[in-house]
Amino acid sequence: MVGAGLIVAASAAGLPVSVAVVGWILLAGAVALCVIAWTTWRRMRVRVELTDDGYIIAGPDAHERGRWADVTKVTQSPTTLVIHHGHDHRVRLVSQRGVTAELLHLSGDLVRRLDASRGYNSPM
Repeated sequence: MVGAGLIVAASAAGLPVSVAVVGWILLAGAVALCVIAWTTWRRMRVRVELTDDGYIIAGPDAHERGRWADVTKVTQSPTTLVIHHGHDHRVRLVSQRGVTAELLHLSGDLVRRLDASRGYNSPM
């Protein structure tokens, strides 16, 4: 806003061109920051695919794949879903935005698929 204000003020009040140049530089910097923030947000997305046999989780830092037969436990806190594979291996899905509809839907779908893999029937 400051950059746009300097550009308009320089034009309307007849201020030196250097004030307009500073305004354009500030405006370009603000646009660059917006592009960087948007790009970073897009890269932080995680794709979770649940199938009848297991799951695939693909994110910016890791790629996890697991089978329902190997899952020993699933735990959940308000912002984290943890898939346990025995005592040593854990796959964590963390929601930086807190409790979201996506996380609740994912945990419900994960439990249904895990139950189905074990032959349990879900009550309707």
